[in-house]
Amino acid sequence: MSKILLLIDVARRSLFVHKLRSFLSVLGVVCGVMAVMSMISTGEGAREEVLQQIEEMGITNIYINRLALTEEQLKSAREKRSYGLSWFDVGRLQESGLFFREVAALREVTATPLGTGRTILPKIVLCTAGYAKVMGLTLAEGRFLHDRDMTARSMVCVLGARIARSLGREGRTGSTLRIGDALYKVVGILAEQDIGRPEKIKIARDNLNEMIFLPFSQTGAEVLSTEETTQAHLTRIIVQVDSQAHVFPAARLIDRIMDVAHNTVKDYQVVVPLELLRQSLQTQRIFNIVLAVIGGISLLVGGIGIMNIMLATVSERKREIGIRRAVGATRKDIIIQFLTESILLTVTGGILGIVSGIVFVVVMEMLTGWSIRITIGSMLIPFILAVMTGVFFGLYPALQAARLDPIKALRTL
Repeated sequence: MSKILLLIDVARRSLFVHKLRSFLSVLGVVCGVMAVMSMISTGEGAREEVLQQIEEMGITNIYINRLALTEEQLKSAREKRSYGLSWFDVGRLQESGLFFREVAALREVTATPLGTGRTILPKIVLCTAGYAKVMGLTLAEGRFLHDRDMTARSMVCVLGARIARSLGREGRTGSTLRIGDALYKVVGILAEQDIGRPEKIKIARDNLNEMIFLPFSQTGAEVLSTEETTQAHLTRIIVQVDSQAHVFPAARLIDRIMDVAHNTVKDYQVVVPLELLRQSLQTQRIFNIVLAVIGGISLLVGGIGIMNIMLATVSERKREIGIRRAVGATRKDIIIQFLTESILLTVTGGILGIVSGIVFVVVMEMLTGWSIRITIGSMLIPFILAVMTGVFFGLYPALQAARLDPIKALRTL
């Protein structure tokens, strides 16, 4: 241990002879470490954000969304007897799906809560009881809609957390809320859902905090009678698959079922969150590779700077090397000495780079709003790369120093 400390002390004193030159060499390593650390932290933050969004949508869910058609497309669809998403599609999926655990449906309706004394604009949807299961909803109070609410045509509703707060007393369980021309009893309130910042949402999904859920029954459609809601069209069908391994086979099966049912008319869109996850991670990998190349170039520049200063040091210290060899130092001792100086430069640059990287990513997160995660790996990987850079680029100057002829080195002025 004492020998190692002595080597470090000798290396430190040698580098301090030319402080500015040593600092400029370290600066390249600092920039490289900071770039690599920023890349890893940004990539990890983006990956976690996408994973969170996919988990909220349901990793084993498959979404079938209604598409808005132009008048010409709508006319062509009617000629082929395709009328958009309907209960017939739900029935076909329930009967045909070998891998399907649950099939839920919902329809957005146009209505406004009345008599609340507050101006609120919630999204009101009619949905089946299975919606809570496929979306993994949790409740702060009460219960969600049951199948018996549909069969009994119950006039009940469930509120999103923010809507419940906006309604005040009328947003509590057991209270009555007027929607359209009917009164609905509030039987449940959803727990607050973390939807992230709107500008960061990469995958469109409903803001459950600002929704009101009504049971999907004919009574509900009649009470909220508009030209849109009295049609049999659904806004969305959600199919929950029994396992992640069956998601893609199930998606292909759904495509075939819907294609036959709609006579090849694409008035719907099948969205597979797991596929979106794969695409997003693939894009992220490309982004990481680009940033890794940039960080690698910075480390390469830093390494070349270190090699340059070490070669200059060897040239300036030939007489010192000759004296060390004359008093018994071996070639191995000379190599270790110069490698120690090179590694000391990169270790110093690595530590400063990590500190600078932490400051940089924190400031970047504050300014851009990006999700950035600083992990142990994001600090260790660039630090280890920096040390390896020191060894790689310091080895050649160390070998050059060791190969010097002691007699010729002693004659150097």
